[in-house]
Amino acid sequence: MFHISLRHKLLFGCIFSVLAGIITSLGFAPADMWYASLIGLFIFCLTYSRNSKPKHSAFTTWLFFFAMHLCTLSWLTSVMTGFGEMSYPLSLGVLILFCAYLSLFPALAGYSAHKLCSKLPTVRNLVLFPSFLVLAELVNSRLFTGFGWDLLGYTQVDSFISSYAPIIGVQGMSLVMIIIAMGFVYACRRKQVVHAVIPTVLIIIALTMQNYEYIRVGNPVKAALVQGNISTSVHWNQDTIWDEMEIYIHEMRENLDAEIMVWPESAIPDLENNMEKLKVLSMLDYEAKYNNLGLITGIQYYDESQKKFYNSMLGIGVIDRDKEIHYTFGHGNRYYKRHLVPVGEFVPFEWLLRKLGPIFNMPMSSFSRGEKDQTNIVVQDLNVASAICYEMVFNNELRDQVKPGTNLIVTVSNDGWFNYTSAPMQHLYIARLRAKEFGKPVLRSTNNGITAIIDHTGEIVGSIPANITATLRAEFRPTFGQTPFSIFGLTFVYLYIGLSLLRAIIARIRYRNLISNRPSQQI
Repeated sequence: MFHISLRHKLLFGCIFSVLAGIITSLGFAPADMWYASLIGLFIFCLTYSRNSKPKHSAFTTWLFFFAMHLCTLSWLTSVMTGFGEMSYPLSLGVLILFCAYLSLFPALAGYSAHKLCSKLPTVRNLVLFPSFLVLAELVNSRLFTGFGWDLLGYTQVDSFISSYAPIIGVQGMSLVMIIIAMGFVYACRRKQVVHAVIPTVLIIIALTMQNYEYIRVGNPVKAALVQGNISTSVHWNQDTIWDEMEIYIHEMRENLDAEIMVWPESAIPDLENNMEKLKVLSMLDYEAKYNNLGLITGIQYYDESQKKFYNSMLGIGVIDRDKEIHYTFGHGNRYYKRHLVPVGEFVPFEWLLRKLGPIFNMPMSSFSRGEKDQTNIVVQDLNVASAICYEMVFNNELRDQVKPGTNLIVTVSNDGWFNYTSAPMQHLYIARLRAKEFGKPVLRSTNNGITAIIDHTGEIVGSIPANITATLRAEFRPTFGQTPFSIFGLTFVYLYIGLSLLRAIIARIRYRNLISNRPSQQI
């Protein structure tokens, strides 16, 4: 009878874990139901706390994250079928395998927490499990170049929990979410109010910090962000180069009253080397400077001395207010993309993989990485931290760019790869959280959407709908100073994980001593 009961308990645990994962995914854009994610996480934590074996904890945790990833990342099939020329069944299989992989480390976290504290459920669930889950997120965000697109914290961009973003980042937000959910689970299960104290304190702190400013806000600056809406299928066609250039030059001349203009990733559809042979960039630099305009654009550059291609951003026009600094080919006021997209921008083991099919031979998939330490681009005497497309996902790497004197963040992207999916909206919400973490306005210029200006609190000042040609006009306020996250990064998160592990080890040692000192019973 007990064996059957245990099976039923595991079955219900699996069902509720999958259901909880689906509900949690509703917190990601475009649904943006942050409260649903807290409900889903509560259901999952309740399920986890009732597991009786480590392997059950591992499996239910795996199911929860698998369901969440599968719902959130379903747009990947569109990328694989549209640009990788995969069949839909094959792309679905790849998606399932990828989500299964992303769920492995959380499953290991669930197993390890249960195994280390199998006889200490309170320490296991309230202390160790939240820390190990966030550690799993950190591993997923770094291993094999990392994939941190759908961390739990991204579901709380518009909730009170985002007040923690400028202090402990999105990973710290994930930690706070789990602590709150598990604390209330224990308060309900044990019917002890004491377990709700820490979650309640965390909520109160978040609510009181919502309007706290860590930085100083400067005067408004007029910006113009161009969305060219160039089809990815023709973007690198040599016959359409000047048609594409005409779109951007026309938009520039229609908006010369702006102080800063941003063109999207690879807006200039040819190598900087080829364009400057025709003096195109020198002429753009002169025209922008003449009209008191600072221009940032995405462009590709080939370093002939190193035989390397770079996906880059370039600042021209008004760099300094005195207009003494001019564009120089191949040197200065530029940023080379550092975190490349696997398969899309570089192919690991390309000597082997490029032979396997079109998915490994996408256009522009032979870039080199930029250096870790790069100086800010400067326009209008403002220091700009740069990020190209996928780099906005990695807050620890963007932190290297957001220096003490940085005033804003500019990110350029070509989200045409995503087609008509939820990915562009998810990408936008990631950018919003970067603004909150660093206390910097974000100018986000994309080829086909969603182009937006985001203030330093993560609120959208203005945006352009996807898949139209237009220029976004709005003002932003540069900021001065640094948030705690800018200074300390993930230090507080790592410290909490370390202290949690130490607390669990001490509790385990005390438990063993208590058992060994207990007098043996006579039979």
